[in-house]
Amino acid sequence: MGIIISSAVTHTGGVSSVGQAAGAARDALTGAGCPPEQVDALINVGVYRDANLVEPAVAALIQQAAGIGLDYRPGDVPCLSFDLMNGACGLVNAVGVAASLLADLPAGHVVVVSGDAHPSNRDDAEFAFEPVGAALVLENSADAVGFGGVHVSAGDTLPDPQGYVTLSDMGAEGRSALTVELATSTAELVEHAATAGREALAADDLDPTRAVLVCGKPTEDFATELAAELGIAVFVTDEFTGDAHTSALTAAYVAARDTGLADRPLLFVAADGGPTAAAVTYRGPGVA
Repeated sequence: MGIIISSAVTHTGGVSSVGQAAGAARDALTGAGCPPEQVDALINVGVYRDANLVEPAVAALIQQAAGIGLDYRPGDVPCLSFDLMNGACGLVNAVGVAASLLADLPAGHVVVVSGDAHPSNRDDAEFAFEPVGAALVLENSADAVGFGGVHVSAGDTLPDPQGYVTLSDMGAEGRSALTVELATSTAELVEHAATAGREALAADDLDPTRAVLVCGKPTEDFATELAAELGIAVFVTDEFTGDAHTSALTAAYVAARDTGLADRPLLFVAADGGPTAAAVTYRGPGVA
């Protein structure tokens, strides 16, 4: 029994992190053939949210907008929704959490949503990330190895804040402004990403020459340098111009699936400021 991706979708063209993630969740559930009243959990890994909302959890707003588990009728599944924020690594962390949930839910479904948008709900050319909403539907399968264990690597010191609102300066613009500082070098990101990636491959006894690297683009040269460091010949990133941040891995998986590369072992690797990195292997149905 392994945990598989039964559907994956990205949404673009909007300015709302909630709206794009909810749209992606609805389409992903349709693709998985899962009714919205049969979702056991929704995990939101997006970081930069509409109007800099702190409460309630944005996952609850996405759940409501997607129409998931809003009525409790006999036979319906109560849906647990929560935020899990760890930057670009959040999706890999969410896979680990979903594995724990699905271990006790043989017929369960977990939806992992993501997306970052400028808090002003307007296009902003200076915003550091591409506003992309994304969703994965995860479930158990008796016919696949699925995801392996999650492996992480991080620096030894407490990282400085990367995205924040300066309370003393926010004035009347605090709901529509923020500061994002991206200071981690490609070399630092690749160092920790390679460590996590090697550990994931070794733990699941996968030859890197067989694997396809699935990763984002936190810097222009990140994917190329990471693939070389891991000894992986084939890598896939998302097809967006900028950094899709928390949606990058889902978008890269969609690209791999659409180009026929998902029939090989995949290595998902994310890296973000800190530096911190996370990796997990994936073998879908029919992949040994």
